[in-house]
Amino acid sequence: MIKIRTSGYRSRSITADVSLGIFDGLDNALWCYAFATVIFAGVMAQFLPLLIVILLCGWAALGIFVAVTSEKRVHIVSLDEQAVVILSSIAGLMVVYMGDESIGTNGLATMLVVMSLSALGVAFFFWVIGHYRLTRLLELMPYPVICGFMAGIGWLLLEAGVGIAVNEPISMGLIDGLKDTENVSKLLLFLAGAIVLLLAVTTIQRAWALPIASLGLVIAFYAASVVKGYSMQELIEQGWLFDIPTDTGGALGLIKTLSFSQVDTSFVVSVVPQILTIAFLALLTQSMSLSAMMASGTQDLDTSSEIEDMGVGNVLNAAIASPPGSTDVIASTLYEQFGASSRWMAIVSSGVCLVIAVFGDAIIPWMPKLLVGATVFLFAWQLFYEWMYENVKGFQPIDFAIVLIILGTVIFVGFMAGIAVGILLALLLFVLRYSMISAIQGQYSLASYRSSVERSQSSNNLLDHHGGECLVYTLRGFLFFGTANAILDTIRDDAKIRSSNYSMILLDLKRVTGMDISALNTFVQIRTLCELSGVKLIYSSVSLETRESLMMMDAVSMDEGEPLIFPDADYAIEYMEDVMLQEYDDGNGDLSVADHLRRIFDDQQKVDILMNAMERIEVEKREHLFEQGDKDTGLFILDQGSMTALISTEQDGWKRVKKFRPGSLIGEMSAYTSDRLRTASVVANEPSVLYHLTSEKLAQLDTDDLILTASIHELVARTLGNRITYMNRRLFLELK
Repeated sequence: MIKIRTSGYRSRSITADVSLGIFDGLDNALWCYAFATVIFAGVMAQFLPLLIVILLCGWAALGIFVAVTSEKRVHIVSLDEQAVVILSSIAGLMVVYMGDESIGTNGLATMLVVMSLSALGVAFFFWVIGHYRLTRLLELMPYPVICGFMAGIGWLLLEAGVGIAVNEPISMGLIDGLKDTENVSKLLLFLAGAIVLLLAVTTIQRAWALPIASLGLVIAFYAASVVKGYSMQELIEQGWLFDIPTDTGGALGLIKTLSFSQVDTSFVVSVVPQILTIAFLALLTQSMSLSAMMASGTQDLDTSSEIEDMGVGNVLNAAIASPPGSTDVIASTLYEQFGASSRWMAIVSSGVCLVIAVFGDAIIPWMPKLLVGATVFLFAWQLFYEWMYENVKGFQPIDFAIVLIILGTVIFVGFMAGIAVGILLALLLFVLRYSMISAIQGQYSLASYRSSVERSQSSNNLLDHHGGECLVYTLRGFLFFGTANAILDTIRDDAKIRSSNYSMILLDLKRVTGMDISALNTFVQIRTLCELSGVKLIYSSVSLETRESLMMMDAVSMDEGEPLIFPDADYAIEYMEDVMLQEYDDGNGDLSVADHLRRIFDDQQKVDILMNAMERIEVEKREHLFEQGDKDTGLFILDQGSMTALISTEQDGWKRVKKFRPGSLIGEMSAYTSDRLRTASVVANEPSVLYHLTSEKLAQLDTDDLILTASIHELVARTLGNRITYMNRRLFLELK
C-alpha cells in the first residue's frame, strides 16, 4: 500500500530548497538531453524531441512520487544510466534487425515499447524484492563483479560519446575516420569540453556548477560560430548540431502518428534477455544506493519498503515509455550537505523538468553536440574513476583481474557477453572462496568435550582417561564436493583413522545449511572407511530431509538395528559416553551414595555425618522431583536411576540442560540464590532412589553441627567446581 508522507515538508531554509531544486532540475534536463542522444543516436536522431520530453517527464514523475513517499526527506532520483546504455545497444540491434523500417515510426513505436517494458520489468522486480523483503539476496553478488559491470557501462558511454563527436563508433573504422584532421580536431574539442565540465564539478562542488559550466560551453560555442560566420544549416551539415526535421510537429506530433500495430513484436521478444538484465542491474544499483544512503546519514531506512515504493514509481515511467529510474545516492547526500532539508527540493527539481518538457521543443534544435558529447564523456569518466579506481582500492589481484576480464569482454565481445561472464565469474569466485573455508568448525575428543549429563567423579575420571578414543567434528556451511572432501581427508589422513585406536566418530550438522549429492556420497565413503576400521559413525542435529537421504544412501552406522542419528549433539555425546563407560566400567555403576561420598571426601567421619542427616526417598518414572519456580526444599543425591533437569523457554518449549546419573548432587543451586526458587524442573527418567537433605535440617545443622555444615558446603563447592571445569572446557573448545 502506497503511503504518502505528511511530514518532512518544513524547510530550514526554503530559499536553499528552491534554489537547489532549480539547479538540480537544470542538471537533470541536461542529462536527459545526453541520455536521449545516447539512446537515439545516428539515424534515430530525428526522434530526439519526443524522447527528450519522455525522459524529462519520466524523471519528473518518479522524482515527485519518491519525494512524497520516501521516509527520507531529501531523496533524489535519476534515470538509470545502465538502462540507458543497454537501451542504446537495443536501438542499434533494432536498426540492423528492422532495416529501413527502423528509421520511420515503426522503429520509434518498437523502441518505446521496449523502454516501457524495461521500466515495467524493473518495477515488478523492485516490488517483489521489497514486498517480500528479499533484499539480502542482492548482497550475494560479489563486489568485483559489480565493479566490472559498472566499468563496462562506462566503456559503452565512452563509445557513445565518440559516436556523437565523429559519427563513428570505437572500432577499426574509427582509425580510418581519424585520418581526417577535422574529425581529430572535433574529438579533441569534445574531450576539452568534458574536461571543462569535470573541472567545474570537481573544483566548485556546488549544485550550480554543472548547469553554469554547461551554459558557458553553449555561449562559447555560439560565439565561435558567429565569429566564423556559420549559419545553423552549416552547423548541422558539419555535425555540430543535430539534424532534427522541423515538419514532425514536435513531440506531440510524433505521438499522434504512433500505434501498437507498428510495433515489431518479434524484435521485442528477442530482446527480453536485455530487458531482464536492465532489471537485474537496477536491483543491484538500488540496493547499494540505499545502503550507502543509510551509511552516510543519520536516518534509518526500511530498505525493503523503499525498494517497493521505487517499484511502484517505475510503473509511472512505464506508462509514458520512459526508461526506469532509481535512487541517486550521491545527489541525495551532496544536496543535504549544500543545505537541502525538505521534500520541496526534489519536488521543485521535478517541476523544472516538467517546465522544460513543455517549453523545451524550441531549445532542442539549438543544443550543440559539443555539450551533449562532453556531458557523456564526463559521465563515462566518472564511472571509470569510481569503479576502476576509487572503489577498487585494496582489491586483491584476483578481484581486480575479474573487473578487467568483465570490462575486456564488454569491449571486445559485447555488454550482454560481459554480463554472462560476470555471473559465471561470480559463481566460480564463490565456489573457489567458499571451498577454501574449512567445513570443520571444531574437532574434539570425549576427553575434553562432554555432554550435559552429570556423572560421578569416578565416571568422569574414566572418561578423562579413555575419552580420546571418541572424536567429535562440528561441521558448518553448505557442504558440496569441495568442502565435503576436506572432511573425508581430515578423518582419513589427519586423524589416521585406519591406524588409530578410535571407536566412535560424531559428525554434528547443527551449523550445516545444506548439502548436495556429492556431499552425501562423501559421507558414504566416510562410513565405509569407519566401518572397515571398526569405528561407529554417528550424526547429530540432522534435518528430516538430510536424515532420509543419509538413510537411503546407507551412510549411517547402526546399533541393534537403529541408525545412530541423534536430534542434538548433547544426546549423541551422552550415547558415546555411555558406550565408553559400559566398556570400561570396573564396578562404578554399583557404587552406593556412601561410596561416592567416600571417594569425594576421603573421610569416613564426614560420610557418616551426611548419611545420617539424609532421608531416603523413591520416585517413579516421569515423576517430578520438583518444578521450576518451586520453593527450595533442600538438596538431593542420586543413588539409583537417572533424572533430567528441564527449563522452559519461550521459543523452544522445554529444553534439557542437565541429566543426572548416580552420585550426582541435585537441587543445590536454589539454596544459594536470593529468592531461593528452583531454577529448573527435575523429572525421573526411570524409577530412581535419592537421598534428601531438607532445608530445615540444613538450617538446624548450621547451628548444631558445624562439621556437618562445612561438609555439605564442601560437597556443593566441589560439585559446582567440577561443573564449571567441564563447562569452561567445552565453551573454550566451541569458541576456538
